[in-house]
Amino acid sequence: MDPDTPVRRTVVAADVHHYSEAAPLQQVDIQKTLIDALDSAATLSGLDRSRWYTQAQGDAELAVLPADAPEPIVIADLVRELTNQLARVNHAADPALRLRLRVAIHSGIVHFGHNGLPGPAAIETCRLLEARPLKEALSASTADLALIVSDRLFHDIVEAGYRGLRAADFTSVEVAVKEFAGTGHVRLLGGPGAPAAAGDKIPTDPVREDGRTRAVRDETTLPVELPHLGAWASGDHGIAIGGDQINYGDHYGQ
Repeated sequence: MDPDTPVRRTVVAADVHHYSEAAPLQQVDIQKTLIDALDSAATLSGLDRSRWYTQAQGDAELAVLPADAPEPIVIADLVRELTNQLARVNHAADPALRLRLRVAIHSGIVHFGHNGLPGPAAIETCRLLEARPLKEALSASTADLALIVSDRLFHDIVEAGYRGLRAADFTSVEVAVKEFAGTGHVRLLGGPGAPAAAGDKIPTDPVREDGRTRAVRDETTLPVELPHLGAWASGDHGIAIGGDQINYGDHYGQ
């Protein structure tokens, strides 16, 4: 594919929570479990992983999906099946012993460059994955998966109710990571814990008044509880990656 030619694609990133705290041999197992879970979730969602362009990052993966991958299926079905796969491997009640993921999903312009993925979509997906509200929401819960979707996908797909998605299941947060500033929409899925109580606060970057969140210095007051469903509930969603390393370990399925 011509590196100079922009394409509009769905970008999915997934990152393992607290990976660096695991012992080296545990990290080996975690990497395999992550890829196995992504492979199984894609297959069960009717998505062909062999056609994904992927960048392996140890505890994370950044993936660009083919042009014919439907956005509603990615946000709803893929995330639901990924949550289900986490439930199959997470038998321990202690969150420290479970595989837990942050997932970010966005859609926009990318280039298949000579050494990675130029273009705003890959960068924005990684910034969403690194958002403090997403990290803090997962850390403060016992959820298996914390999903964040971009503002555009939220309005185009979630609010429209495709594949049983509901806007009420998401909490809007402002994201400010490096030079990126924007809005993301967070949902917690799976795990044995109860949802966060209404009115709980999670740390975040400074936010603007937007009718959905309220700036309180370094905190965002959640207007409603973060929805948190069991792994086998219908209408779930997600996937993501972190950091700036978006040009290592590329693989492009044919």
